Amino acid sequence: MVDNAVNQRKFGLVPQVKIQTVDGQNVSFSTRSASQSGDAKESLLRTFTVGRAEVYTDPIPGAPKSVEMKPGATGPLYLSREGWNTTSDGYGIYGAELAAIKYPDEGAVPSPPLTKLTIVPTSIRVHGQLQGKTEFCDIELLGNDAAESQDIVWNSADYIELRLTEQGARRLQMKSHATKVKVWPIKVLIKGSSTIDRTAAGEVDILDSEKADSVQRFAFAKHGAPITLVLTQDGVGAFHVTPQAVAEQSNEVGTMPGGGATRSHQHALRANHR
Repeated sequence: MVDNAVNQRKFGLVPQVKIQTVDGQNVSFSTRSASQSGDAKESLLRTFTVGRAEVYTDPIPGAPKSVEMKPGATGPLYLSREGWNTTSDGYGIYGAELAAIKYPDEGAVPSPPLTKLTIVPTSIRVHGQLQGKTEFCDIELLGNDAAESQDIVWNSADYIELRLTEQGARRLQMKSHATKVKVWPIKVLIKGSSTIDRTAAGEVDILDSEKADSVQRFAFAKHGAPITLVLTQDGVGAFHVTPQAVAEQSNEVGTMPGGGATRSHQHALRANHR
């Protein structure tokens, strides 16, 4: 267990990480990095290493539970200011400049509501970097390069897996017979209309923390089938409906399929704007 004996120290919430290694001295984790120039192409998946003393793992009333300290676990991570200031190849942790270093003393901050909104998509465009390569690609998931069925899992700390057609695999110069590719997205732009009002079109980038939760999972068996997103009030508004209208058809979000603290990113966002 990470040593939290120095109680007067304060920590800030990294919404989602994936633990890589844990030993007697250090914790290594992967997460989205900040950009140095403002170009989103620099906000890649990177691995950061901090001392164990820079991590807080005890339960905090009113705040998301810390990620388990074992390799492969994903979830929120509480870092001291020193931990937040660590870099990987010169790049910092995404959101470090806005991190509210306030836990555990001020943990009970009300989280803004998250809403499940069902969208009938007309376009799902992924822009990102192929795993193991330096080049970036654009893939339209409702186009000829993508397979009819997809199961997209985004946790802000790992690659997403996309299914390709033979045409898509050739265009991306994948190995022979490859039908799946892993991509680190820098934008996932979804266009369409809500099932509440099919006449009003909108769009949202699910990597935009002002509009979407940091954990998303949506699947479809054929192009154009409805998908469900987890959005903030601004994200719902982007499709010209209100959370009140959505509430008539769905409940406020608690957890996502497969577990995980889906509110962690919005909890951090709220804290960072205090």
